[in-house]
Amino acid sequence: MVISTEKIVMELRKNKNTIASEALELEQLKQSSDISTLISALQTTINLDELLPIFHRELLKVVNHSGFIFVHNELNISEQYGQRTNHKCEYDLSIESTSLGKLTFMRRKRFSEDELQAIERFVGVLLYPLKNTLLYRQAIQLAHTDPLTGVLNRSTLQSVFQKETSLTKRHHSDLTLITLDIDFFKAINDNFGHSAGDLALQEVTKCIQRTVRESDHVFRTGGEEFVILLNDTNLKGAELLAERLRIAVQSTSINYAEAQFAVTVSMGVTAYRENEPLENIMDRSDKALYEAKHTGRNKIASA
Repeated sequence: MVISTEKIVMELRKNKNTIASEALELEQLKQSSDISTLISALQTTINLDELLPIFHRELLKVVNHSGFIFVHNELNISEQYGQRTNHKCEYDLSIESTSLGKLTFMRRKRFSEDELQAIERFVGVLLYPLKNTLLYRQAIQLAHTDPLTGVLNRSTLQSVFQKETSLTKRHHSDLTLITLDIDFFKAINDNFGHSAGDLALQEVTKCIQRTVRESDHVFRTGGEEFVILLNDTNLKGAELLAERLRIAVQSTSINYAEAQFAVTVSMGVTAYRENEPLENIMDRSDKALYEAKHTGRNKIASA
């Protein structure tokens, strides 16, 4: 049987097209499998600190990258996974005009178009799980945060204290506690009104936050009372910090309506003793505060 050259060429083209089609189907199946795996993995948690590492791990299977950064300014979140490198691509994330933050992917060489498309597919899958974890995190923050000052509330003190004492024991480091009370706070409310009192609390909070480190913990535990936990800080260091804070508050002028006034604070400082409960260190700090308030106010006492 004689087969013409044209027919042979036609058959070869047909086979080539079949191979290309099958390769495309295999690639689509692979992509579908990767996406399905990602969807299943992201559904296992509602905790942001777990969700982002899962996303990072699954994306690495498809697109090689050195790391990524997630930032959400409104919720004060900045998380980095992996290493910073030269080249990057950025995505502003949102759902129906609701901002979900920004993702920045990094690596040493540029991303190809195919890799960028793969990243975008993965980011698309991340959006709704990310929205849910951010809502959950926001709810937790609201439950643990004083709405007026933005610092932690009393309900979180015990759990944070336990965490810090565990770190202190593990690293053989120091831990100190400061109890702070605004002097003559009732007079502010009586003379200027409760809104002026709220403003005074906010201004004192700003002084505290400017004085302490990011790793320290600030709590509003009562009407005009705050507690500050200072990790890796001995008693002398805590006294020095308290003195800087006292001066900062005293130097702050508060403007409310047509009035201008200043406040002072008294503080009790004490150091953590190994294995003691929160009640003991709080009791010592309160006694030191009582001493400061009953020997002139606007001063610091240690116990």
